[in-house]
Amino acid sequence: MEEPWKDFDFDEDDDSASSGSAAARLESAAVAAYVMAEDADALDCGVCCLPLKPPIFQCDVGHVVCSPCRDKLKDTGKCHECGTATGDYRRCHAMERLLESIRFPCPYAAHGCTAMPAYCHKQSHRQACSHAPWRCPGKGCSFVGSSTVLLDHFTGEHGWPCTTRTRAGKTCRCSIRLSDGFNFLLAELASDGEGGGAATTGRYLLLLNVTRQEVGRAVSVLLVGRKPSAKALKCVLTYSRRLHDASEHQKFVGSHLLQSEINVECWDYLSSGLPGPEDCFQFVVPDFVLGEDKEHAIQIKISVSVHDLE
Repeated sequence: MEEPWKDFDFDEDDDSASSGSAAARLESAAVAAYVMAEDADALDCGVCCLPLKPPIFQCDVGHVVCSPCRDKLKDTGKCHECGTATGDYRRCHAMERLLESIRFPCPYAAHGCTAMPAYCHKQSHRQACSHAPWRCPGKGCSFVGSSTVLLDHFTGEHGWPCTTRTRAGKTCRCSIRLSDGFNFLLAELASDGEGGGAATTGRYLLLLNVTRQEVGRAVSVLLVGRKPSAKALKCVLTYSRRLHDASEHQKFVGSHLLQSEINVECWDYLSSGLPGPEDCFQFVVPDFVLGEDKEHAIQIKISVSVHDLE
């Protein structure tokens, strides 16, 4: 791919010179405008094809690579593009400043997001953006909106119970009552940034679908929307019940404890329909465990956390 800045001078020795600085800024602006309009993928690393982000390195000719690819190419001793002996790639601060100056509107601007993230942060912003539109999972319903608007739609149009839990940490723990049918939990969780970067916060809308089966109550869990590609969303469901003998002054008899850990799958808002409960992992609470509570909503403890894929 022809790089639009190929002939641009990235020599760091000229940074302190005042002469020509205005011209350099104009040239940088022209390059940025060209890239935004014509060839945004030229801002990607030529080796891994991911968006370039600081620190960025260059060979003596000026071909740039990201830091992880620089480390992988170090043993070869030559540039991946031109084959020039590198010895060691040099830090390209000018390219880093140029990338930080190139801003893109959020793809969810039509849904209310006014952010203008730098190109190298566009994907991480997209994954965490609270304005991302999701489709209502109701049968025959075509409503699409952000998480906040969608929750109002769930309660106002469908009468589905919704719970919101915001946590500053990486795990959300709460106890909720689950009725038959759709139940929703909106969890705001922190996770480590890519490549050891700063922690990011994401919103995760969980659909907990409760169905009645011959043996008891079954709960399946789906993520409405998307999760970061390098992350795994885990959900632990727990049901417990203590039994007492009413004829002997509430003497403790025993207790039931059921627990399952679920690797939550995504249901993308553009998909044609929800998978059936039989196609999902199910957390089953038998009727004999529920006892007299089997005709009512069940109290479940839930823990949601985000993990890096191994």
